[in-house]
Amino acid sequence: GNFLASLAATAFWLGTALLTAGLFFGHAEEVGGWRFWEVAALLGVFNTLGGVVEALLRPNLGRLVPMVRQGTLDFLLVKPVDPQFHVSFRRLVVWHLSDGVLGLGLVAYALGRLGHTPSVEEILAFALALGAAVGIAYALWLGLMTLAFWFVAVENLAVLFDACFEAGRFPVTAYPRPLRFLFVFVIPMAWITTVPPGVLSGRLGVEVAVASATVAGALLVAARAFWKAALRRYTGAGG
Repeated sequence: GNFLASLAATAFWLGTALLTAGLFFGHAEEVGGWRFWEVAALLGVFNTLGGVVEALLRPNLGRLVPMVRQGTLDFLLVKPVDPQFHVSFRRLVVWHLSDGVLGLGLVAYALGRLGHTPSVEEILAFALALGAAVGIAYALWLGLMTLAFWFVAVENLAVLFDACFEAGRFPVTAYPRPLRFLFVFVIPMAWITTVPPGVLSGRLGVEVAVASATVAGALLVAARAFWKAALRRYTGAGG
């Protein structure tokens, strides 16, 4: 039942997102240089990444704040498993995986409407960029939730992530130059949603996918270092 409800909700969201995008294209042929079906492919990637957030990141990293506050993190730290791995991947909300299936389905359909058949190189670049997008989203979530070791209430930071993530509904080129800089170099949302469909459609080159993997690697290393520093500070429930 949860799976069917999630599937229906995702299909409804994708339909309304396409209708909303259609309102913009009712007055212009391009938005930020992207045509309608290119933006539709971007929305598919956006929905896929949203599924990853809801299926994996929020159910796991979202629990870190009360664990630190209540001291129940102590029980995790004594287990013979890496604490970051345990905190990050203990739970999986399976029915949200439908978001990824429908999102990738929309990407394939949009490419068909564009009349573009991706080459093997573009498909591999897309896979690399999409994997990098997941890594970037995970690193951002981990970094934000790790702040719970210093601050009592950080739940609103998840809301901040959601608000920034919503900016990924449209290509980064649709925003004014200051916001483009923000979403590329400060809050790297452009690497999450703009790059994967861009390399799949041939709009962006393979080198951009490689750059996104580099960004993801750097953020994952930084998030890991931040996590270890936080654990060194943690004194437990009796500290």
